[in-house]
Amino acid sequence: MKAVYLFSTIVLVTILSSCMNNKNKEAVISPAEVEAPMETPQNECYQAVIEKDTITLTVDVNSVNDFRGELNYSYFEKDKSFGTLLGNVRGDTIFADYKFESEGTTSIRELAFIKKDINTFVEGHGEMIETNGKMSFKDKSKIKFDGNIVFNKIDCKP
Repeated sequence: MKAVYLFSTIVLVTILSSCMNNKNKEAVISPAEVEAPMETPQNECYQAVIEKDTITLTVDVNSVNDFRGELNYSYFEKDKSFGTLLGNVRGDTIFADYKFESEGTTSIRELAFIKKDINTFVEGHGEMIETNGKMSFKDKSKIKFDGNIVFNKIDCKP
């Protein structure tokens, strides 16, 4: 009789212990099961106005070393050009490929910008050469950032 009572007690304790462990396991969520929030793109917008021409630059600020954005040239009484920028940041200087459409043709050219302060980009210029269908700076050390095209921060339009 003692053996049956002892056996029944062990089985009951084992079952209760198992149930208690399952409750605790259900309450614990491993970090792998929690979904990370989606990164919301954040853009900053800049504009350069040269006489009657307007150039708008939109930059994705989520990228730290990558430079991504859009650039739109709106020339007075001339064809517009618009496209995307993809490049990298080296200190305060940005080198990016500008893939754009103008007059129904798609082209690629290298651009350089220097970030003067948190509200200003200056576009660089220099001698260009064509390499593999892309216009690139001939000598990056000779790029001039003399303020011909200055982008000032503006509110982004929705």
